[in-house]
Amino acid sequence: MVASRDDAVLWLVVLLLLAGCAAPVVQADPATRVPTATFTLSPTATATPTPVPTATATPTPIPTISIPILTRTATPTSVPADDVAPFWSFDALPDPVIPRPFGVEIHFARAGAFELDRLAAGGFRWVRMDLFWHAVEIEPGRYDFRAYDALVASMAKRGIRIVFILDYGNPMYDSNLPPTSAEGRAAFARFAATAAQHYRGEGIVWEIWNEPNLNHFWLPEANVEHYGQLALETVAAIRRVDPTALIVAPATSGFDPPYWAALGEMGLFNKLDAVTVHAYGIESPELAGPFFVDLAALLHRYSPAWTIPILSGEWGYASVVDGLSEGQQAQYLARQWLVNLAYDVNLSIWYDWRDDGVDRTELEQNFGTVHHDFSVKPAYRAARTLLTTLDGYRFLRRIPLESPDDYLLLFQKASQVALALWTTGEAHVVILPISTDDVKVVEMLGEVGVVESQGGGLVVEVDRSPRYLMFRADQAASWLGGWRPYDSVQCLRPDDGGGVRVVFDAVPGPLFGELQVRVGDVVRGSALVSVKPMEEEHVRVPVDITGLHGSVPAELAFIPADEAMLALQKAVIWLCIGDAVE
Repeated sequence: MVASRDDAVLWLVVLLLLAGCAAPVVQADPATRVPTATFTLSPTATATPTPVPTATATPTPIPTISIPILTRTATPTSVPADDVAPFWSFDALPDPVIPRPFGVEIHFARAGAFELDRLAAGGFRWVRMDLFWHAVEIEPGRYDFRAYDALVASMAKRGIRIVFILDYGNPMYDSNLPPTSAEGRAAFARFAATAAQHYRGEGIVWEIWNEPNLNHFWLPEANVEHYGQLALETVAAIRRVDPTALIVAPATSGFDPPYWAALGEMGLFNKLDAVTVHAYGIESPELAGPFFVDLAALLHRYSPAWTIPILSGEWGYASVVDGLSEGQQAQYLARQWLVNLAYDVNLSIWYDWRDDGVDRTELEQNFGTVHHDFSVKPAYRAARTLLTTLDGYRFLRRIPLESPDDYLLLFQKASQVALALWTTGEAHVVILPISTDDVKVVEMLGEVGVVESQGGGLVVEVDRSPRYLMFRADQAASWLGGWRPYDSVQCLRPDDGGGVRVVFDAVPGPLFGELQVRVGDVVRGSALVSVKPMEEEHVRVPVDITGLHGSVPAELAFIPADEAMLALQKAVIWLCIGDAVE
């Protein structure tokens, strides 16, 4: 879990500073100042993702799946309103409070007010953009950040943070190829450190290179040893000028365990604040989940004392003729962001903000949330609906349903809860064991309706478009809140005496019950819980992992003393079973 400390004062100071004039050229030696050169930022290239098959049409009639209902009426719980503060700390990665974890890739340093305002209106809280080495270091030791200063100022004005990619060659070093000589690596590290010092306090996340495991981006041929050495030297240089800097890497294209393992052996992961990956080649967002679990297990081998966060640094789906429709692209955007939360991925950058062209048959031109002329696509509406509907809500857990194709995610904001619900299978109806009327439902593109109870249960149609059930504080579903797994993916070793960690947020009244960890139908661990009013409690459930190996799907269940809402008091988790320490 990524820590976060809200600091409104720091945020306001940053806004005031960025509202001023653009910063001057940064110069390593004042005596060598020369007239500033002009340049044009080139667009970021990206690997070509695997085309996604067209989804099949929804059949009729719609079948019904019923979950056993409990008729007990419970008093809703509440948590402090701190989670809904509009600011978050600039010296931390985002926590899973909407809309903090979500953003888009851009390809500009300067843009018109119309484009900037449309981007901000979508609710995005991050942009990812190249900080081109060749465009900044215009002469040896002379750095010009003015175009990027304009970008930082315009984004800060709109409450948007930036991931800057430190990338690509410079004609002054190593023939414009990735720097592999000692001189080239040192020059790149100085460039990175100068950038980090220039923007210190601005909340920038620094990413070292883009997709270095592809020959296309690490010419003439991808080389993990060369990249790892560059990354290690760059991290060290940045830490010297700003020990608080947030540094992430390696931004691999796809899931690449051999590449990661080589970097782990070099000791890179313990130097980073997070690991980034681009999950291209996955046919649908949900299929990436097990890969995130395996990556977490791999990282745990190299950092058993600290959970290294995993970020989705770039990932999208194109809407093209004979491929995904624009409506299906919208489904994939919303589902990608929601699924990522369920696997502890607390920053998701969608590729792309804007279509790169107008040819509807060309894959690379159609990843945007808006068309090339900035008219909105359904993906933009889906993003805005998710980010505004769940604004201020913290993700708590994925609740298991009868079908593994069905996804039910629980969120909480103060004393209110919300559910996000969809399926990867065919459309059907789910009866949730919640006895309440007048539940507001928000469809994926923003349409609003009401769901009523029928026969004591809440009847909800489920299809491939996520919809959001919004409960009032006085409705029984609020009782589902108040607890969450510390992480959805938890790594255990046979000899560390640990267990599954669970967080109980502060609630107004005492809370009693039992926690159980189940693998299949077997209870592998349990612990009694007694939480005092208005106190946050962290509980560790000891787990018997005898005979378990690798990544194991499991279920965490909370059984309250009154068994209120028992059928939904569960969470989908994964146990990563590591080897014993020798």
